[in-house]
Amino acid sequence: MVLVCGATGELGGRVVRGLRAAGSPVRALVRPRSDTGGLRELGVELTTGDFRDAESLRRAVMGVETVVSTVTVIARALAGEKDADFHAVDVVGHRELIAAADAAGVARFVFVSAAGVRLEPLASTPLGRGKVATEDRLFGAALREVVVRPDQYQEIWFSPLAQFDWPARKVVVFGKGETPTRYVATDDVADAVARLALADDPPRIVEFGGPDALTRKQAVEVFERALGEPIRCRHVPRAAIRVGAIGLRRFRPGLASVMGGALAADLHAATWNDRPLRELGIQPRSVEAYANAVTRTAAR
Repeated sequence: MVLVCGATGELGGRVVRGLRAAGSPVRALVRPRSDTGGLRELGVELTTGDFRDAESLRRAVMGVETVVSTVTVIARALAGEKDADFHAVDVVGHRELIAAADAAGVARFVFVSAAGVRLEPLASTPLGRGKVATEDRLFGAALREVVVRPDQYQEIWFSPLAQFDWPARKVVVFGKGETPTRYVATDDVADAVARLALADDPPRIVEFGGPDALTRKQAVEVFERALGEPIRCRHVPRAAIRVGAIGLRRFRPGLASVMGGALAADLHAATWNDRPLRELGIQPRSVEAYANAVTRTAAR
């Protein structure tokens, strides 16, 4: 039995589908008001709980061999939810889940972190602090940890959410925009997580990105070719991004995390590649393939 926490999210839902396709029994930890229709159709066992309810976590891990967590409040924080508390969920919630899994004799814990998560300024953001704290907690636990560190997701970082508003033909270039990033497909990340959850002897840390090492400026060019139209670019200096990433931590922690991640990507070139995906038998999707697909869909 594999317990998936975050199963109603974009990434977690894909992980569940991958596990079920492989024939694995799956239990999903879901919040009381979650839409669970899709999970029920997949034959997933449901357990109701919350990362702020330690007792519900202890119930969820009983009889489980592997725990997978994709949980973070970043999406809820960006959506403006007032109860999206990074410390309560990303830090304390994961700490309680790991403790419960350890006590229940769970053999493996697969945690979705982020590539370069220990690099500044990402490490100091609310999101980064949660990831680092959970990684450290796992490294000190008795169970077998598998820390998955994907680079920036194509679906997020090439969207208006990250100021890459290609439908409106306008993009914000963070900093210089000349540092390569390995943008990766959410489907590829989910596939990797599912395979690592079921692998006989997976690595303890798997850090990877997509097949392309592209700067943000080059990504704009890819989308311009796909659209057949120019995209207007506006640059935001690194100093301004740094001020925002620090100043907004308390009042807009989700936005502060996005800004910190954007600045970290502009400061630090990816030292990882797509080799871990290919070793898992995954053919990663390129940025060009993604751009062509979404622009064709939008044109219909």
